[in-house]
Amino acid sequence: MTAVFSALVVLGAFGASAGVLYTQPADNPDNYDASQNDTAAGGYGNFATAYDDFTLGSAATVTTVDWTGGYWNGPPATGTITGFTVDFWSDNAGQPGALLVSDSVAGNAGETAVGNGDFTYSMGTSFSAAAGTKYWLSVEPDMAFPPQWGWENSSVGDRVAYQDFFGNRTQFQTDFAFTLEGNAPDGGSTAMLLGMGVAGLTWLRRRFVA
Repeated sequence: MTAVFSALVVLGAFGASAGVLYTQPADNPDNYDASQNDTAAGGYGNFATAYDDFTLGSAATVTTVDWTGGYWNGPPATGTITGFTVDFWSDNAGQPGALLVSDSVAGNAGETAVGNGDFTYSMGTSFSAAAGTKYWLSVEPDMAFPPQWGWENSSVGDRVAYQDFFGNRTQFQTDFAFTLEGNAPDGGSTAMLLGMGVAGLTWLRRRFVA
């Protein structure tokens, strides 16, 4: 059984009037790419990081990030995540480049135990995006293996994503489910939708269900 959740990260102190800047909706709750920092004693550490790119049509400040992901490769358990790291990266020849903004939050942020788990983080650093510039987003939980956690796929986007898995970078022809919200320089919002080691377990780079 696979548990799916959506997570909401609030970057900086902004009001609820922030608008959607970019969105890629989730498609299939059983298709994921691994992204996880294994916090188990003697574990594997930051063995998987997934990245997806985005470009905004106007300059804006990203204040909120929402994404969807889920568990597999072991029994899903609410509360197994002890923190999240959300990073924004520059583009380097079509793949993630230099780290621009990083924010980490401890705790499970009120993960619910009913159906999907919801997370809300109040973070201290917003991200200022220039118009027409490609950036990359990565989302990674702190969670002991097992289980594994992965970022859910989306069919909306440019069909380019990357994953660092045990030190090897691979390009995938997919996209991930996330939404960016925030404010344009004039205080309004800019809508830009680019096309709207454990016995018995084996590490998986991807979980796909037809």
